Amino acid sequence: MKKFFLLIIALLAVSSSVDAAKIDAYRAMLESRSYTIRYDNLTPAPRVTNRDSVELYGKSGLAVEGNDYFLNRPLSGIITSSGDDRYEEVGYADFFQCRLTRSGENFIFTRYKNKKGAAEYFGSKKGKVAANTRNYLTELLAGESFGDANFSEMMNAIIADSHKSAGSAKYTLINSGTLEDGLDFEDFLAQEENKISAIRFYFDGESLVKIAYASYGRDASGNARGSKCIVKIREFSASPDDKLLKLPAGLKDETKR
Repeated sequence: MKKFFLLIIALLAVSSSVDAAKIDAYRAMLESRSYTIRYDNLTPAPRVTNRDSVELYGKSGLAVEGNDYFLNRPLSGIITSSGDDRYEEVGYADFFQCRLTRSGENFIFTRYKNKKGAAEYFGSKKGKVAANTRNYLTELLAGESFGDANFSEMMNAIIADSHKSAGSAKYTLINSGTLEDGLDFEDFLAQEENKISAIRFYFDGESLVKIAYASYGRDASGNARGSKCIVKIREFSASPDDKLLKLPAGLKDETKR
C-alpha cells in the first residue's frame, strides 16, 4: 500500500490540470438530492469491537464494523433521496441496518428474515419504531452518510468543496484515461496532515460501475494505519425510489409527538 501512495504522489507531481467529465453527472445528482444508489461493498471494514451494538451517530456512515452480524461479509447497500427525505440500508441477504429520514426525523431499525424467510423489523421494539431528531450537527461536521463509512467517504469525495462538510477531505482530480479492458477512469487524491487517500472511479461509457479507495497515514499515537475498499455500483440513477421513503408495512410508528 505504501508503494501505491508513492506512485500516486509521483503522479500528482507531474500531472497537469485534468478536467472532470464523467463524474460531473453524479455530482449533480448528489447535490440535487435526487438519486437512487445500489452498491456492493466487496471489502467490508474490519472488526473494531466485540460488542454487537450499533452506534449511528458521531460519524458519517452506519457503524456496521461494530456489529457481529457483519463480520467478514461483503455488504450491499441502498441510498435513495428526494429532497431532504432519505433512506439508507446496508447489510447482506438476511440482515440489514436501515435509516429513514423524513421531515427532520430519523427512524432507525433493522430488517431481517425470520425462520420462514419473511421480513421482520425491529426498531424501538419488534415491529415498532420511534423517531429520533435528525442529527444535523454530525452531518455538518462529518458529511452525509451513504450507508457504510467507506462508501460515505467515496460519495462525499464527489461532492464539490463548496458543498462539503467541515470535516470532509478535499479531493483533487489528478488523472484520467482508458484502461486496456475498455473502462475509463478518473483518479482523485486527498492529502491531509497525517493521512493521504486516493479514489479511482471506473466508467463503462458514461456509467459509473466500480470505485476503488485506499488510504494510508498515522493515528494520534503515531502508528501507521491503512485501509482499502472496492465497491461495485449496481445502480446510480437520478430517480428516487419513492417506495423506500416511507416506513415499511411491517413497522409501526410509535413516536410521541
